[in-house]
Amino acid sequence: MAEFDKHDGEAQTIVSLAEAAMHMYRAAIDSLPFPEDKKFQKRAEIVLTGMRKLRAALTEAASHGRSTPTVMMALSDVRRRYDDLMERAADAPGSTLGQQLYNARIHAKLSSHEAANGVGLPIGLPDELEEGGTPTDAQTPLVQQLIAAIRLVAGLDEGELEPAPAESADERVNGWDEDLAMNGAGEEAHAH
Repeated sequence: MAEFDKHDGEAQTIVSLAEAAMHMYRAAIDSLPFPEDKKFQKRAEIVLTGMRKLRAALTEAASHGRSTPTVMMALSDVRRRYDDLMERAADAPGSTLGQQLYNARIHAKLSSHEAANGVGLPIGLPDELEEGGTPTDAQTPLVQQLIAAIRLVAGLDEGELEPAPAESADERVNGWDEDLAMNGAGEEAHAH
């Protein structure tokens, strides 16, 4: 006789609940005002908050050893919808730095941890901002710089990253850097 496994029926229940929730979120997304409307950001944030909770629950369900393809598909659907709405919110007037950061890093295929390391921000800050948090006055310019750099790398903005200072052909030939090769030897020669 096979042992009873309480997780066998959970996957289908989780997927059914996720589908019901997504039905409501799709309706809420479809009824959002135009992004230029002053009410857009507030209403979008309510939907995004709920979708974050659903995404977290499905991520947890998908991490179990007995997850099913239907759980994975439901999680993928929630993530895609969430990303689409975050992109709309990030491009809309009044967007938060968190929305802008999320949109930029998703397009650049960077994790929140990788983005934080990019400019020396606390590791948890991108997640906090993306969930509606507010950076400190000292963090704000770093977050803005990070968003600008990621947007360039991801091809969301035109422009160029600041190039390294130009060197003349005489200064570096075939990878040879006279300053590195001398390593202060010229200064020692003049000192004696």
